[in-house]
Amino acid sequence: MIEGLPGGEANDNLTDDNTLERIAIAGATAIQRIIADRDDLRNRVHVQQQDLVALTTINTELRRRLDLVHHRYIGLAKVIVAQLETFGQATREAMQDKEDLATAQGDYADLIALANRLKPMDARPANEGR
Repeated sequence: MIEGLPGGEANDNLTDDNTLERIAIAGATAIQRIIADRDDLRNRVHVQQQDLVALTTINTELRRRLDLVHHRYIGLAKVIVAQLETFGQATREAMQDKEDLATAQGDYADLIALANRLKPMDARPANEGR
């Protein structure tokens, strides 16, 4: 462009106006993209908050159920221990009764004789086993 000619400034203004218009359109487009991204992020946050509430509710329910199972197993363990104690006491009483009967009938003498027969040869008294 030749300076000093009429209309030279008009062409510069036109070019500047076109450049300014393109920049304004690009800026508006960028702002629209930023607004769309913001809206998308807000939607994601909202969905994640809903998921968090749902997961918190599920977690609370699972903890409640786990606590219930824990208490049931503790109760079951107490019942089993009580039954084992009852069984152990009954076994001790039965063994005591058998011991009393065996002593009265001389069964210990038979058991001692059997134990002596099953001893190794070198542990037996010298007069036995010959």
